[in-house]
Amino acid sequence: MGLNKRPSLALEALLILAALAFLFPIFFLLEMSFKEPRYFFKPYELPHSFYFDYYRKAVQDMDFFTGLTNSVLVTVGALGFAIIVASMSGYVLSRRQERLFRYAYLFFLSGMVIPTVGSLIPLFTLAVKIHLMNTRTLLVLIYTAGFIPFASFLYAAFTKSIPRELEESASLDGCGPFRLFWRIIFPLLLPATGTFIITNVYGIWNDFLTPLIFLNQPEKMTLMPQIVQFMFNKQSVNYGPVFAVSVLAVLPLVVLFAFTQKYMLKGLTAGAVKG
Repeated sequence: MGLNKRPSLALEALLILAALAFLFPIFFLLEMSFKEPRYFFKPYELPHSFYFDYYRKAVQDMDFFTGLTNSVLVTVGALGFAIIVASMSGYVLSRRQERLFRYAYLFFLSGMVIPTVGSLIPLFTLAVKIHLMNTRTLLVLIYTAGFIPFASFLYAAFTKSIPRELEESASLDGCGPFRLFWRIIFPLLLPATGTFIITNVYGIWNDFLTPLIFLNQPEKMTLMPQIVQFMFNKQSVNYGPVFAVSVLAVLPLVVLFAFTQKYMLKGLTAGAVKG
């Protein structure tokens, strides 16, 4: 009995050490944002008191809430449109067996191999021609188009695990295709939706290059370019406010992960068993 417990205890100890290694950067970021200036360059010394002046300076000098609003609008808009379009396309692609839809499915999958950097020049040219440069709408459209191939593949795989008898019963009761999908099928796809959100929200939120290329007005800039500009323009020596604003930028993602992790776990296990 004791021999059987030893491997599990060793594994638990290894997992705890791995968790501490992953959590240390977050702890370091939080600690440095509360450390007084005289102790700032002593990284291994814990703060003697909570110093909030960095947060006040960061919010006032960087216009943090404007960048936060822009990031939230772009992130929610892109994920929302991608979920609406990809859930419907994935449902149709998984249910229709005609050759045309099989080719369409392969066409969607081919979009996953196109590198984002390789499409920046055509996107820039297109944005200039349709007069969408320097708009948050353009960012939403770019992110949505980039997410649709993966999201369609994800929703198609999950839709295959839903019994067709549910749709047949709803059709016999007079439920139309649109109502059938949104009232019956889509709620069953919540694990796929949670998986899609939690695996892609970080890509939008932390994106630095795309907003920097397609936006040039400070009042429309998202958080990541704002933080970099704030660091180089106003905080070339004092890094305390940079740590503070980084904590504020990470906080929404931590809250989102806390509420969506159960859907991600369900999605991963369902995809592993039924995918």
